[in-house]
Amino acid sequence: MDKQISVPAVPVKIDFKTKFRSIKISSLPLKYYIPFSIIILIAAYTGNLNKDIIGSIAFLLMAGGLFSYVGGVIPILGSWMGGAILLPLFGGSALVYFGLIPDYVQTNISGLIGSGFVNLFLSAIIIGSILSMDRRVLVSISLRLLPCIIGSLAFVFVFLFLGSLLTGSSLLQGLFMIGLPNYTGGSSGAIAVVPSIYSPIFHKPAGSFSGQFLVYMNISNLVCVVFAGLLHKLGKRFPSLTGNGELLKEARKSMDQPAEEKIKSTGTGDLKKDITKLGIGLFVSVAFMIAGNILQSLVPQLNFIAWAVILVIIVKATGFLDDTLCQSSDYWQGFMVRNFLPFLITGIGISSLDLSQVTSYFTIANFIIITLGVIGSVVGSLIIGKLMKFHPIDAMIAVGLNLGNLGGTGAIGVLSTSERMGMMPFATIANRIGGAIMVIIISLLLPFFL
Repeated sequence: MDKQISVPAVPVKIDFKTKFRSIKISSLPLKYYIPFSIIILIAAYTGNLNKDIIGSIAFLLMAGGLFSYVGGVIPILGSWMGGAILLPLFGGSALVYFGLIPDYVQTNISGLIGSGFVNLFLSAIIIGSILSMDRRVLVSISLRLLPCIIGSLAFVFVFLFLGSLLTGSSLLQGLFMIGLPNYTGGSSGAIAVVPSIYSPIFHKPAGSFSGQFLVYMNISNLVCVVFAGLLHKLGKRFPSLTGNGELLKEARKSMDQPAEEKIKSTGTGDLKKDITKLGIGLFVSVAFMIAGNILQSLVPQLNFIAWAVILVIIVKATGFLDDTLCQSSDYWQGFMVRNFLPFLITGIGISSLDLSQVTSYFTIANFIIITLGVIGSVVGSLIIGKLMKFHPIDAMIAVGLNLGNLGGTGAIGVLSTSERMGMMPFATIANRIGGAIMVIIISLLLPFFL
């Protein structure tokens, strides 16, 4: 018999120096990121950071890039739970909670985020995503969304009912005080719309409901983001279940790359032309948002973002805009996603997510009810989406996980975690139209549970 020759194991040598040099944060090699960050930190903690948009942008680019990188490389969190988005959100909030950020920096950042930067980001994503789509595909998807939204909300109701029974909560508490307000069209529904409905019924000030509902919606939003990461991972494991950002089966977008990759591939080789595209895309996106604002003043039942979505779908479907404007809008979208996503998420964490409030209303029973509501939304979008010939995972993300989140910022978290920012228009429709439907349902059914 031939003797087996044992080959001694050769130790694998890891070139840490090369690996260290390959790290990039905020698109910068560490040899540049570190000294720039030191300058920003020294300025921030000595009171010398510019007390204007420059200081806020610098701090968020520095902190957001770091949180996103670290969240992306942490095992399990990065690969399964969208850590590159979750950590900037929680990291930004933790800076405030533990007093690690100077008050004046927090105030300036809150001012920047509150001044409408989120809406500028959303305008780029929404307008660019719609204008880059094939017209026939866009019309087909839009007509199929409403049945999927209604079906998902029906399953939300059923699963919240089961959650109430499982936790021993009354149906009034489980449905109307914990679960259903999370599906009323984002934070504005929780803060203003639902409390205004409840105030005369329960004879309490509307403000007494707002904080509680906003906390529950934040918990629902975080559950949606985690589920988005899990579904994205599932799609990679089972490619037949996903369209990788395409809702409709056998559909093709006019541009196949994800939005964050387009900025790398659509360059013309002429820097002046590329810069001009960014300007055109910016102009087009804000013009549609302003048109949405005009329509909201006429029909206030829908907010201006939802009106902008409807308007741009109509314009795209009719072929009113030429290819140059559509391509420029898509190019502007890619620029914003690639450069400002961690920036924006960190700013939202600093300005909007209060960790102390999240923990104050957190109980196991409430968490179970809220989570079951999200599961119901996902199951409903899966079943009805299949009837509408949507890809299963993409339907669950675009509709199921966007009915019960914070709206614009929630959609950013869900879609960026699942790497499907191109589905922002449909996520917006699901959240806003679904929210309007849920408000009507609550108004009609609440009296029967008193």
